[in-house]
Amino acid sequence: MKHLILFVAIIMLIKPLWPLAEYAVNYDYIVENLCENKDTPSLHCDGKCYLAKQLAKESEGNDKNPFEGKRVNVEIQYISSFHPLLVLESANEYDSTVQNNYKGIQTLIPGLYTTDIAQPPELG
Repeated sequence: MKHLILFVAIIMLIKPLWPLAEYAVNYDYIVENLCENKDTPSLHCDGKCYLAKQLAKESEGNDKNPFEGKRVNVEIQYISSFHPLLVLESANEYDSTVQNNYKGIQTLIPGLYTTDIAQPPELG
């Protein structure tokens, strides 16, 4: 399964480069027969016009969204009423006061404690 996924991923990555490979393999045929500017050699086109058309055609095919027409309509149903599942009645039997048994003291200790850092060992 891994090999199949790897193969498909490599094909997807190589597909946009196919016109370049085709241009390199069929260079002589493209220059002699398919080039639009073969009558004017001063432009030094050498089939690049054909390559540009093929690359434009390839990128045009990649711009299409394959999921464009496939939209999913999701309908959300809201709950219109709520019913209590459990009712708890509390009795005020206990005192709910909070006792603070501590004192808040803010202590500032100045110093960077640079004397507490041990010196690294010397090598050599």
